[in-house]
Amino acid sequence: MSRAIGHLEAIMGVPGYSPLEVPWNKAVERLGFPFPSDYRAFIERYGPVCFSGDLVVVSPSFSPDVPDEARFDGLYRFNQDLSQMMEQWGGWFPEVVRPYGPFLAPGGLMSWASNTSADYFCWHMVGSDPDQWPVVVWRYGGDEMNRFDGGMADFLVAVLRGEFPDAEEMIDRNLDPCLWKSLLSERY
Repeated sequence: MSRAIGHLEAIMGVPGYSPLEVPWNKAVERLGFPFPSDYRAFIERYGPVCFSGDLVVVSPSFSPDVPDEARFDGLYRFNQDLSQMMEQWGGWFPEVVRPYGPFLAPGGLMSWASNTSADYFCWHMVGSDPDQWPVVVWRYGGDEMNRFDGGMADFLVAVLRGEFPDAEEMIDRNLDPCLWKSLLSERY
């Protein structure tokens, strides 16, 4: 277990359930790249979750009705929609420099979470090692992107501890007194 996953487990506790196994090898076939190891470890331990009724970490589908080769389709569509939204935003605000390439492309972004404020939490897919991809937060309104030089698990630890700028805006703890809930009954 990675150090960051250990810190998350200390904050979140151990879940009282076991998510279904994810066919991670199908990610490369479907999307063209592997997922970072901390994301895989988080999803294998917790599955998709919602923090305080606000920030949702999405995952491959856990529905037993979905064949392995289609488990990543929801994540793919989610990111395609974001890509279209970013293109539309670029048309509205051409003066704003977009420092990242298209979604799901080398050098681009891939979202792994969002919140009720319409912020998107992404990996900057730079380089061939997904464990080195930093996190980029695309804040609502489109003109602010904050980079975090660490992986998804380190980022969640920083947000949950209030150590990342505007962490209180990324997870509104007033929405739900429960720190996190499993979304395994939802389909992603």
